[in-house]
Amino acid sequence: MGRTIIGEEAFPKIIEQYNAGGKTAAYDYLRSEYGIKHPYFVLNRIKECGKYSYDADTDHFSGINTGAADGIFMDLDELCGTTTLAAVHQSDPAADTRPAAMEKLVHELISDRLLTLSRYITLDSSTRTILIDQTSLTADGYQVVTH
Repeated sequence: MGRTIIGEEAFPKIIEQYNAGGKTAAYDYLRSEYGIKHPYFVLNRIKECGKYSYDADTDHFSGINTGAADGIFMDLDELCGTTTLAAVHQSDPAADTRPAAMEKLVHELISDRLLTLSRYITLDSSTRTILIDQTSLTADGYQVVTH
């Protein structure tokens, strides 16, 4: 008995079954139509082929890209941001945005501090030397302490 090979032309129908009825519906479809014993690997192939985007949070395939030229342009959902808004409204917005906002704030504070320090301190890795402009540091109100 030979192996059943499912070509990429069947992927849109499988994705339609998956989005409509979930994983079990797609598995049942693959078992009944193609006689596949282990449909997990077919869905894994669809996720890894790169033509279709899978969102694990919503457990759906969101967009179907048919050609290389289509990947250049944004579709209307991407342009309006409706796909990301639907995912945000389903989950608790406060729980999702706080860590991201806090991470952004910490990143900005660290960037500002490093930018300030870069005016006074220069690292030369080739000679393994640290150059510190003590005159500018003291003029700007900093104290230089060595130990």
